[in-house]
Amino acid sequence: MKNSKLLLLLLFLLPLGACIFDNDDIDEKTYLFIERYTDVDGVLVSGPEPPSLQIDFPTYRYDEDLKTLNGIIDFEINDELKFIYGGGTCLTGTAGGGCASGLTGVYAVPFEHESFELLKIEEDGTIRFIYDDDVFSLGVNEKHVVVTSYMDTTDVDGTNSISEITSTHTISNFGFINKEDIILWEW
Repeated sequence: MKNSKLLLLLLFLLPLGACIFDNDDIDEKTYLFIERYTDVDGVLVSGPEPPSLQIDFPTYRYDEDLKTLNGIIDFEINDELKFIYGGGTCLTGTAGGGCASGLTGVYAVPFEHESFELLKIEEDGTIRFIYDDDVFSLGVNEKHVVVTSYMDTTDVDGTNSISEITSTHTISNFGFINKEDIILWEW
């Protein structure tokens, strides 16, 4: 009798538990967001101010606190999408002014763009990549920063303008973004 009551109780609770844990209606698809950004700053060392190169076409914005990505998205966000790659450059000082950026939907790994090559994505979001011929690994919320400097000489009306140009190249693994937090800019 005791076993039959337990069996009856289990038969009653089993369908109820199945309803509680049924997540078929919830789309919890996430996409890894990786960014390679370069900040270029120029400081005048001697001579006249050089002509200023201006760029201005940022096409996305990532909010680290809210984990939202807003931008021009000209690729499909579907099950074949492996990750989203953002890249851009900002110029300041005698290097110029403004920012330009863009998003790329990546459907196959390995993926190569300029001096960055993504080799592998681990299940936890860790990435393995080559940058300037060296192999690196970045976990979620980690960054790899490379700073380079050089002297740039420009002729300005017959006089040398010399600036120190410093480039900060940052590769960031921002981790996984929920599909609903990837928002298309409306123009």
